[in-house]
Amino acid sequence: MSNTEVDKSIELISKTEELADKILANKHELTVMDKRRQETREALRLVEKSEEKKAWITIGSMLVKMPKDKAVELLKKDQQQIEKEINLIYSEQKVLVNKHRDLEFKSPFSGTNIKALDRHEFNALKANLHL
Repeated sequence: MSNTEVDKSIELISKTEELADKILANKHELTVMDKRRQETREALRLVEKSEEKKAWITIGSMLVKMPKDKAVELLKKDQQQIEKEINLIYSEQKVLVNKHRDLEFKSPFSGTNIKALDRHEFNALKANLHL
């Protein structure tokens, strides 16, 4: 093996390892974000069920008592933000996994670019199928 072939092999292995590290970091981040999403969902449900007019919630590291409707609004905004971040990480993860497979000379995962039909597309399909 020539010196340039060894350098190319080392470069390929290092790129593969870098991508694998990013993939693992994203998996960890998804786990953390999912836990946060579940905790927010639980908190929202508890606040909505509460008979109290005010609720205690944490904002950062502070514990704050505020009107129930304002607390629900903040929790819903937090939920939406978490969903956006999770979706962003998922889409980045798909790209990273396919790049990693490409570096390993494997074909991309089939079905990773599938996207659900939106409401308009589904209604158009339903109208044409006569269901």
